[in-house]
Amino acid sequence: MSGGEQTDTCSSNKQSSWRSDRVTTALVYSEKYLEHKLGWGHPERPERLKAIVDGLKRARLWTSPNVRVVEPKPASRGDIALVHSAEYVSLVEKLGAAEKPIDGDTPVHKNTYGLALLAAGGAIDAGRAVLSGEASNAFALVRPPGHHAGRNRGGGFCYFNNIAVMIERLKREFKLKRIFILDIDAHHGNGTQDIFYNDPSVLYMSLHQDGRTLYPGTGFTDELGAGEGEGYTVNVPLPPESGDAEYASVMRELFVPLASAFKPELIAVSAGFDALADDPLTQLGLTTQAYGWLTSYVVEQANRLCSGKVVFTLEGGYALKALADAAVNVVKVLVGRGHGLPRESRSLPVVDELKKKLASYWKI
Repeated sequence: MSGGEQTDTCSSNKQSSWRSDRVTTALVYSEKYLEHKLGWGHPERPERLKAIVDGLKRARLWTSPNVRVVEPKPASRGDIALVHSAEYVSLVEKLGAAEKPIDGDTPVHKNTYGLALLAAGGAIDAGRAVLSGEASNAFALVRPPGHHAGRNRGGGFCYFNNIAVMIERLKREFKLKRIFILDIDAHHGNGTQDIFYNDPSVLYMSLHQDGRTLYPGTGFTDELGAGEGEGYTVNVPLPPESGDAEYASVMRELFVPLASAFKPELIAVSAGFDALADDPLTQLGLTTQAYGWLTSYVVEQANRLCSGKVVFTLEGGYALKALADAAVNVVKVLVGRGHGLPRESRSLPVVDELKKKLASYWKI
């Protein structure tokens, strides 16, 4: 999509009919995302998205009257240039034409550039649906993922930073001044951090496995932002085997007070599902139920602070059954089905450390 152009979100007959007075959640999805194939044995495979969609269909959420499935349109080159350098955008296009990789984990094929534009466009469409009032919240079920893509580089399965492109486009269209990004992927979103590190309009908070034990090796507590953005980056590196109780502590003791202090106009979630105990690439221990109450925390704060405006964008997650079950739990909460908060939490030294570090910036 180009510039600030508003788009027609009506879609084909395959999509559910539009009932703006009943729709709670927009699910942004295209079967074209399944064409993104990185090679035999690569964990970021089409079956991830198939598993989520099949799970939502089994749970009768895909056709729920409270859900609208939106067919996305590609982002424009101008949209991508809001967060990535022109040189890097041209590089991705050239690598695709030559079928040369960004790195060993991030192949680039002839259709990669176009599909990466479609993923970023899907995130934009999700955000527009929420901020225009067409939906209360949204989940962009997109591939390829994006949170490792920085201003001048990609990697870690990522080409363009979907959530960052969405935010910069929405800032311009809807005059947003304060956006809270919660990144719950097990891998630190180094690209998102890079893009917003000096930006006080975006509070970026990441819960991830300690970078000393997992790619990309970043996201430590002393990475707090710079310049006008100092204090607006909050990294919570968690030790391997951290699970529901540890995440509950972080959400209660850091996320809730930070959201209250920042008063966002939108909460955007980089929804990685690789913190699940079954995930083959990480060593964290979340249950599938945890994704329901994590979403409840987000929705509760959004309802209190920004009229419920929440946008999820898909990042990682590679254990197919657990991924599908957890995504279903997210959408259940988004459409308004209750999900209780966890009964137990376990305090972590990193939480106490961050409270001290953040005291200079926030009253939490």
